[in-house]
Amino acid sequence: MTAGAALSTSESGGRVTVSVALDAAPSGPITVPVASSDATEGSVSPTTVSFTAEDWSVPREITVTGVDDAEDDGDQIFRVRFGPSVSVDPAWDGLVAESADITNTDDDGPGTAAIVVSDPSGPLAERGAPVTFTVLLASQPSAPVTIALGVSDTTEATLSHTDLTFTEANWNAAQTVTVSSVDDWQADGAQPVRVVFDSPASEDPEYAALAAPADVELSNLDDDVGGGYHIRATRMGDTPLHVAHSYYHAMITNLDDRANNQLPADFQWRVVPGLANPDDPTLVSFEPVNFGGRYLHVDSANSTRYPPQNEASNRASGLWLTPLEERSHLLWIDMFTDTTTFRRDATFRIVPALNGDPTMVSLQWYSDATRYLRHLNYQIYAHVLDGTAIESSEASFALEPLGHLISQRADPHITRHTDGYYYFTASVPTYDRIEIRRATTIRGLANATPKVVWTKHATGPMAAHIWAPELHFIDGKWYVYFAAGSSTDIWAIRMYALESSSADPMDGTWIERGQIVTDSDTFALDATTFEHDGKRYLVWAQEDPSVGGDNSSLFIAAMVNPWTLASPNVRIARPEHAWETAGFAVNEGAAVLERNGRVFISYSASATDDRYCLGLLTASATDDLLSARSWTKNETPVFVSANGLYGPGHNSFTISADGSIDVLVYHARNYQKITGDPLYDPNRHTRVQRLEWNADGTPNFGVPLLNGANTIVD
Repeated sequence: MTAGAALSTSESGGRVTVSVALDAAPSGPITVPVASSDATEGSVSPTTVSFTAEDWSVPREITVTGVDDAEDDGDQIFRVRFGPSVSVDPAWDGLVAESADITNTDDDGPGTAAIVVSDPSGPLAERGAPVTFTVLLASQPSAPVTIALGVSDTTEATLSHTDLTFTEANWNAAQTVTVSSVDDWQADGAQPVRVVFDSPASEDPEYAALAAPADVELSNLDDDVGGGYHIRATRMGDTPLHVAHSYYHAMITNLDDRANNQLPADFQWRVVPGLANPDDPTLVSFEPVNFGGRYLHVDSANSTRYPPQNEASNRASGLWLTPLEERSHLLWIDMFTDTTTFRRDATFRIVPALNGDPTMVSLQWYSDATRYLRHLNYQIYAHVLDGTAIESSEASFALEPLGHLISQRADPHITRHTDGYYYFTASVPTYDRIEIRRATTIRGLANATPKVVWTKHATGPMAAHIWAPELHFIDGKWYVYFAAGSSTDIWAIRMYALESSSADPMDGTWIERGQIVTDSDTFALDATTFEHDGKRYLVWAQEDPSVGGDNSSLFIAAMVNPWTLASPNVRIARPEHAWETAGFAVNEGAAVLERNGRVFISYSASATDDRYCLGLLTASATDDLLSARSWTKNETPVFVSANGLYGPGHNSFTISADGSIDVLVYHARNYQKITGDPLYDPNRHTRVQRLEWNADGTPNFGVPLLNGANTIVD
């Protein structure tokens, strides 16, 4: 490992940046502690940095800030120390990098020239509040001092000032600089942003000799979490209408428009950088999620183009109600052609909504800035507006992020391992295999490549309905618990276990440990495991033969080993309330969380449509967890459909990387009405959001959030 060279800080808050990097690729993640040799002279942030086999060559930057000791002790040298490192790779475990020597310049002598920059007021986030910091001088100059400043990436942030000037009169009055986030509408994750200073310009020789202050390091948190957008129009009547595509032209209709054979994906749009100028963050283009390579496009080359009158659509009649002169500049979804005309015609500028609604925007056509997208008679045009309130309303749209983390993955399970990775597994829509993916951040799971570690059998047991896998690390080995039916009876669902002795669950041999045998040989699924007071338990859902009419209840048992249960199997909950028996009488999908002297078990209830919801069981951490009397059920559900998200359930829990935030992981759909059996509708998407806590120490699940991933620290 190599670190940066010796530099200097100042007691007036002067900062410097050093870096640490690896000189070769490790086989696994590495964590490197960072510390100051003398905390009275300098502090470091962050105090740990991590590397993986994928990003080992990217230097990690550490900000070193001088500490004021209020003593006239002269300049002091301290060191920034790196290591010893911690890694599963023995070649990289326990290493120490060369220390960086830092000189902390004393400011307690007379007339010491220095520029004092405060820490930023908070995090920078798209559509979040601006961030501020202050700048002042440490001593009175003999002439004005001007400091130029700028931002490293203007597509991510803007500054309130381009320069600051201090005089003999105002040198010690802090000047405030405001950093405002630029919302780029792209799901690009947190992006680094630096406020960069020039060296001061002054006739004062001491200030003229100073180096530029250290950069202010920020990260612009993204508010565009995967999954694309719905584009909601202003209301026509009582039903909210959204932009969809039908027969390759754009229209507005309701999300449950089965009369036109509209699919949920017909309403989902990717917002991408404007094709005409991708570097301008105010310009966007729209790509339908189910027709990649096509874009919303105003056909300026053929402005009289419109759908045939015999189009099989009950919305097409709206077109024929539209005056002929209004039929030009219709909005289509057309295949991309690499021409300047197409790029311009498929690009729109996001401007404040013409109806004045701060939650909406208007879309100005790039090819003709006098035209805005407007809906009329269910069609959408690039239109020259007349300035009336009606047309301004019809030219305003809400871009509503779908915000899921991973598309079409139900029953999600995320666990953070000691190797620094988050591991993810879930039910795939075809119910035929078990996948694992991993990333060093929760958001990184969205783009991680899944690895198939097991595939269903062709015949016999474990040949159908491969459901709800969970990955657990127990006694030095990895285990996957899952449910499956057989080739002769796909509803003969039972629980099974896989085992891998490899340190890396993505790369190793998985062996089948067979069925997890319970006291009753009935429908059983959704196994999860936890350890409490040195004892390991399994919680699962199973049909209880002693209770007629129930589809599944929750059971708990101690474990002899990771695939064998001890007796007895104890029922701790059964569906009894109306919200647990809607469609089906179900308690399933348990997830365990231990906090505040209690053991909490969340679970899912009712049918897997919009009525699916979460309930909660609670036991004291000192009670006998194998006694049904130890468990208390909430009388009402703790997490239900809201905010246009339907059927939230089958959750798991994980934590943020720094351990400060509990994270709720669950699946939900973006629409309510389902054609056919909900079990085979593939659009249950994995979502994450922060789990809050009540004053009494119980979890507060809140409501499903469209952009829940922005509530977690990643």
